[in-house]
Amino acid sequence: MPEDYSDYFGQLLKRKEEAVSVRFREVESEGWRPCANDCHNNVDEWTVRHPKSRAVRGWLFRQPDETGRYTFMAHSVTEENGRLVDITPIDENTPREALWFLRHSGNEVEFQAMKTACSRVVYPPITMDEWRAWQTVPIDEPPDL
Repeated sequence: MPEDYSDYFGQLLKRKEEAVSVRFREVESEGWRPCANDCHNNVDEWTVRHPKSRAVRGWLFRQPDETGRYTFMAHSVTEENGRLVDITPIDENTPREALWFLRHSGNEVEFQAMKTACSRVVYPPITMDEWRAWQTVPIDEPPDL
């Protein structure tokens, strides 16, 4: 992750109290339905079809894992009448109530540049020492040859 993105996610984490749970709503428009796990395209298509709604870019995350790290995922939702709505279906085994949405703190151009490069970010970043330790798997017994 580029250093400036690391700073961005550090600032994002400082704003985690602003995160909200966004209600999912199943939608359809003239035969079109949002595709699972394709939030950016879904929201772009929905806002073209429904000009009174607008795209809101940001990041989904859960509580930190056992190492104290968060996983941020680029995500788009719509805003309709002042309320955020998630129109993108996700895997049925993913508990939506555990996901929190935090608005992107920059502009649309910046988000578009980040959404691919940072589609899924672990923060704070894993150190090289941690990575090396995870690559070493102790062998209790030699393998059978």
